[in-house]
Amino acid sequence: MQHTHSDVRLGLAFSGGKDSLACLFLNKHRAHEITAIWVNTGKNYPETLEMVEIARYMCGGFIEVVSDQASQNEKEGLPSDIVPVNLTKFASIFNGREGQKVQSYLGCCFENIGSKIQQAAINHGITHLIRGQRIDEKFKSPARDGDIVDGIVYVQPIENWTTEQVYEFLAKHMDIPEHLYINHSSLDCYDCTAYVKDSQDRVEYTKKHHPMFFQAYQKRMDTLKAAIKEEWCYG
Repeated sequence: MQHTHSDVRLGLAFSGGKDSLACLFLNKHRAHEITAIWVNTGKNYPETLEMVEIARYMCGGFIEVVSDQASQNEKEGLPSDIVPVNLTKFASIFNGREGQKVQSYLGCCFENIGSKIQQAAINHGITHLIRGQRIDEKFKSPARDGDIVDGIVYVQPIENWTTEQVYEFLAKHMDIPEHLYINHSSLDCYDCTAYVKDSQDRVEYTKKHHPMFFQAYQKRMDTLKAAIKEEWCYG
């Protein structure tokens, strides 16, 4: 796909985490040409909203996509790293089960965030989407810098950076706030029940700084554990 300068429309998939911030600062010289796309899940930390305001101020365009995580979870189930088949929405069609449903964390993130960004980029005619994905991340899509998805060129300028390089770069542009050192620094949903092995720092941070968020998280986690335990013991 060939594009002239005049028909290139730059977008930035912005989460408010360290990597998307690095992409923003890396492209600050042409930020006026970039439209930032941010998904509001309805479960945001105030720290994330502060980072969003940076992108809103710097970028020439800003798109806020509303994603109703609560309704999606009610319909599809709580996101989990372990998903007993009988607890999925699909299985309930056959087994008639009406209890707590459980869904894959991959499905939850894709429906509530990933697909929303992609569709917004398509709807607004974005030709090149800047993404903060890095190869050394544990959780990442198979897309690589230069790949074309749905007619959109993925631009991943920090794809080969390490976490340390991201922090070194950010330190040149801002006083790095505490929450950006959390493994899942974008803090998309304060009550996320997935990524258990990789989100303990987020849980501890939430417990310390946002006790009400932590209570909501703990209630959902208790519900998830009870549902899985019941299925394993009595399924």
